[in-house]
Amino acid sequence: MNLRKNNIVMLGMTGVGKTTIGKFLSKVIKAKFIDIDYEIEKESNLKVYDLFSRYGENEFRKLEKKVFLKSLSNTNKSVISTGAGILSDNEIISSIQTNSLSIFLDIKISNLVERLKYNLKNRPKLKKKNLKENLEIMYKRRISGYNQANIKITVDGLSAADVVSRIVKKLNNYDKF
Repeated sequence: MNLRKNNIVMLGMTGVGKTTIGKFLSKVIKAKFIDIDYEIEKESNLKVYDLFSRYGENEFRKLEKKVFLKSLSNTNKSVISTGAGILSDNEIISSIQTNSLSIFLDIKISNLVERLKYNLKNRPKLKKKNLKENLEIMYKRRISGYNQANIKITVDGLSAADVVSRIVKKLNNYDKF
């Protein structure tokens, strides 16, 4: 692979598998892996959930922006896993479009509900009550940003290995990569 845009940014809803797929992909293409949520936790000495609870979404987004832009500018040939709401900032969107190749991992909301319904403890914006409705609202709010990604992969019914295989095939055929 000839890397012109040498960072890959994983985009998608919470629970879609950005971190799992990103780690796997980074091993396959021999790239560094960066998890923005983990980097935020290192920077703040707090879990993402605790950051949201104590300081609210606005403060979290400010820190997320700082950490993401720093990670993107200080890295070369990396796969970067983002939080689901990363595209809420225009500077971040511009930076992704300019400095990386983006991959949107898409999933049906019904499948996402099944993945998340027993694992909401660390998901600050989700509650078990009205989970499907909340996910649908978030998806509708975010889909136009996600659809700007260079590559879209629908993950429904696929293993992590299958998703990575599809990504690698698309990367091999992608003219910007």
